[in-house]
Amino acid sequence: MKKTFYLCSLLLSLYGPQLAAQNAGTPDPYLAQAFDGIWQMERNATHMLTEQVHTHVVDDTFRQEPQHKNAPVYLRESGDTGAIEYRKKRYPVGDTPWGGLPHLDPDTMRLLDITMEQTNYLVLSGLGEGIFSTTNWKQYRFLHVLDVGRGRGIVNYYPLFADAGLGEQVLGRLPGSNYLNYARLVPTDWNFERQATRYEILLYELGRNGIKRVIKNDAPLSYVLQKNTNAPQWELTLTAETPVADRLDDQGHYFTAARLSQSQYQNLYGKKSR
Repeated sequence: MKKTFYLCSLLLSLYGPQLAAQNAGTPDPYLAQAFDGIWQMERNATHMLTEQVHTHVVDDTFRQEPQHKNAPVYLRESGDTGAIEYRKKRYPVGDTPWGGLPHLDPDTMRLLDITMEQTNYLVLSGLGEGIFSTTNWKQYRFLHVLDVGRGRGIVNYYPLFADAGLGEQVLGRLPGSNYLNYARLVPTDWNFERQATRYEILLYELGRNGIKRVIKNDAPLSYVLQKNTNAPQWELTLTAETPVADRLDDQGHYFTAARLSQSQYQNLYGKKSR
């Protein structure tokens, strides 16, 4: 987590003033429309359970409790640690496949239910605190997903993040999938206003054995989302290669590093991003 926040601080100091985007935290409607093609018209029953969160302190632990029966609770413990509490069990949030995620801002938290034929998921999401509550960093939303419908006492936990202001739209179901799927966006190109104009998108399955890449035709399922240079539309296309995401993954999944310039990225990781 410390390295993630170091990268955030570096980015803010280097070009923080340039990161102020229009409608920070709100997706470009053309981007959102193109992105939704990933799910190929599949729709899950998604319900907002509550946006009301009660925060109080118990034994030096801040408890951020969504106001809904049997809801997961976000815990902020001593130091910089946190956990999701659900059915009297705790799931640490500080160590994820993507690097350390920030604490959730309770004023932006919400709890959703996503129902599938075989199961249902609870999604506790919110904007991050610190740098993630400023300017263009609001385009990130952090999703703590619990698969709770496979039997009494069976719970699977998945810590995720959304980019480009897409929020919970990065969760969906691919045709034929028995599990909820997750689309991870990795920005690769920017315009002069430091707004991303191209993303690599990697698809995952939120299965019983954790977060796994979706394999189709013996290869990982991936897309490129590219903004049209002469129009506001975005184009979604299948791709066989995700070189920027692959390099990030080789270095430990630090998702904020995807927003470093090529020279900054090379200085930190010793490899070119493209």
